[in-house]
Amino acid sequence: MDKLRPIDPMAARAVFDQAVGERVASQDHAGELYERLLDDGFTLSLEIEDGETIYTVVGGDEPEAWLNMIQGISLGLFKAHPEHFALYLFLRKFNRFNEICDEFGIAVPVLPGKASWRDRAMFYLRINASLQEFRRIHGLTPAELCAFLYDFAPHHLAQEQGELPPASKVWFLMGGAGDSSDFEFLDGAGEGSTSYWQGKVDTRRGDILVMWCVSPRSYIHSIWRAETDGFIDPFFHYHSTVWIGSPVKVPEIPFRELAADPVWSRKPAVRAHFQGASGKPVTAEEYDALLRMIKRKRGRMSELPRLHRPDLPDHDDVESEREVEQGLLEPLLRELGYVERDWIRNMPVRMGRGERVYPDYAIGAVLKRGEETARIIVEAKRELATDKQILDAYQQAKSYAQRLQSAAFVLVAREGIWIFLQEKGGFLRSRYLHKSWAELRGSDGLHEVKLVIGKAKSRVWAAAPRVPG
Repeated sequence: MDKLRPIDPMAARAVFDQAVGERVASQDHAGELYERLLDDGFTLSLEIEDGETIYTVVGGDEPEAWLNMIQGISLGLFKAHPEHFALYLFLRKFNRFNEICDEFGIAVPVLPGKASWRDRAMFYLRINASLQEFRRIHGLTPAELCAFLYDFAPHHLAQEQGELPPASKVWFLMGGAGDSSDFEFLDGAGEGSTSYWQGKVDTRRGDILVMWCVSPRSYIHSIWRAETDGFIDPFFHYHSTVWIGSPVKVPEIPFRELAADPVWSRKPAVRAHFQGASGKPVTAEEYDALLRMIKRKRGRMSELPRLHRPDLPDHDDVESEREVEQGLLEPLLRELGYVERDWIRNMPVRMGRGERVYPDYAIGAVLKRGEETARIIVEAKRELATDKQILDAYQQAKSYAQRLQSAAFVLVAREGIWIFLQEKGGFLRSRYLHKSWAELRGSDGLHEVKLVIGKAKSRVWAAAPRVPG
C-alpha cells in the first residue's frame, strides 16, 4: 500500500470531526451524509515555509479540490462510520483498483465523464456501494476489507513484469502547464523516476513518450516510456492518466528548430504552437526526424528507445490456408501480445441438430460442455479477393462468433485482415476495420489493431458480462 500524503490525515481529521456525530444506520444515510459534506465543504489550513498560513476550500463551490482529497476524505468517513464507508487509497492508480475488481468479481460502476466535477466527486459513493456489497457477500469486517484491498489482492495480482515491451506508438506529453513543479520533477528525474501524467487511454505499456516543456522553456526536454497502459482515473484532474518512467534527457530541441524541420513543420500541432497537444500521437516519420535532430546535437542515441517494427512475413509467399495461419496469422497474434496457450485451433463447437463445426482459431476460449465461449474468433482463408469471398467468410465466422458469444471476429487472408466488433449484441457487415499486411508492418497500423483486438483489450472483454448474440 502506498503511503498517505501529509495532507491526507489533515483532510481525514476535518471530515471525521464533521461526520462522527452524525447518525448513519444504512447506506442511504451514508449517501446523504456524504452529499451533505460535499455540498457544505470544509477548509484546510496549511502553514508554508515562511510561517504564513494559507487556506484551501474542499467541496462546496470547489468540488474539483474534493477529488484530490478523496483518500483523506474516505479515511475520515471510514474512521467515523466503518460499517458504511470504505477506505479508498488508489489515488492516481484507478487502474490497480480496476484490476482487483476484475479479478475478484467486484462490480465497477460506469465511469463519470470528465466535464462534471460533481459527478466525479460523487463517484466515490458508487465505488463504496460496490465494495460494501462485496464485503457483505463474503462476510468481511471493515478491517478485513482493508486487508483484502491493500494486502491480499495486490500480492495475489503481483507479477514480475520484467522489461518493458517493444514500443508500438509514440506520444507527445507536456510538462509545466499547471505550475513549475513539473519542471522540478523533470529536471531532477533519474533512471528510476516514475510519475503519473496526463496521457491518452490508447497508450500502451512500453510506448515512447516525448516530453515537451511549455513556455517559458518551449523545448523538448526528454524521452520517457509508458510504465502502464493509459487509463481513466475519475479522481485525477485531467481524467486520462498514464504512469511514466525510464527517462532519457536529450539536448534541448526548441520550438524554432521543430518549426524549421521539413517533417515536423507539417505537423498541425506545430502550426498551432502545441496548444492542446498533450497526449497527441507522434508518427513514426516524426519520431525518426526527432532522432536525427537529437543526433546532430550529440544526444545519447544508444539510450533512446526505438519504435518496434513488426516482423511479419511477406504475404506474397503464402500458397495455402494453412500457410496463412502459420505464416501470417500466428506471427500477428504474437505481435498483438498473445502466446500460443491463448488460442485453440479447430475448437469443436456444436451448432444445433448435432452439427459440429471447427472455428480455425478461438482466442480466450472456455470449453465447458454446452457453455462454450470465446472472446475472439478468427477464420483464415487463402484469399479474400472478391466481395463474394468476403461475404461468405463473414457469414461463416459470424455464426461461430454468435454461438460462442464472442466480442469480435477476424477474417485473415493474403489480402490482409478484417475485424468485426460486436455492437449491441450483433455484428454489422458494413462496420469493420481492414488492414493490409503492408499497413500491419508499420508501427501505426499495428498499434491501431492492438487497441481493437490486442491482449489488453481481450482482458477487458474477459471481465465484462457476456451478451448473447
